[in-house]
Amino acid sequence: MGAVVSRVPDRVCGLPTTVLVVDDGSDDGTVDAAESAGAVVARHLRNRGGGAALRTGYALAIEAGASVVVTLDADGQHLPEEMPRLVRPIVAGTADAVNGSRTLGSADPNTFSRELGLRVFNRVLSTVTGTPITDCSSGYRAIKAESLAKLDLRQEQFHASEWLIEAVKRGLRLEEVPITVARRMHGETKKPATLGYGVGFANAIVRAWLR
Repeated sequence: MGAVVSRVPDRVCGLPTTVLVVDDGSDDGTVDAAESAGAVVARHLRNRGGGAALRTGYALAIEAGASVVVTLDADGQHLPEEMPRLVRPIVAGTADAVNGSRTLGSADPNTFSRELGLRVFNRVLSTVTGTPITDCSSGYRAIKAESLAKLDLRQEQFHASEWLIEAVKRGLRLEEVPITVARRMHGETKKPATLGYGVGFANAIVRAWLR
């Protein structure tokens, strides 16, 4: 955690950065590590899920007057040094929301079932939204703060696909850029087993699109 926070640039595409860490009810020293590295920390007293943490972060960013909000995982898989790639299209005025794509960039190999599932759901999401999507489960994303109010985010676990669907449904200009997904520095994935993950992901897509 601390290593990731300390690597976030002081400025990205000319904009000053502030690092906000949302601690979702952990008891592993996340808060101390984040604060020691200079981050602002918001805490959930109990674990509420990644989607709830995302919504808390977005709400606080809006309240603080942010112009662009970038989200990334704290386990080291996303490289803070690549943040300008996501912010640049927004600053240039060509996009309202930007999705980081390991398919366009690079990633350490995953299991065959995970890789197959990613390809299948990329195709499903592209078909449903009518927008080419090459990484439907990326957590490395950027969005104009003023566009956040348009998104109706409800999912607690499979929120990556919901975010993409909402962005397209609400008329945001969505762009994808290549990113690197490295091997995680610490921790283990909290995603369910392959079958359960596939069912949950499909359910999230259907519910987000139909509501």
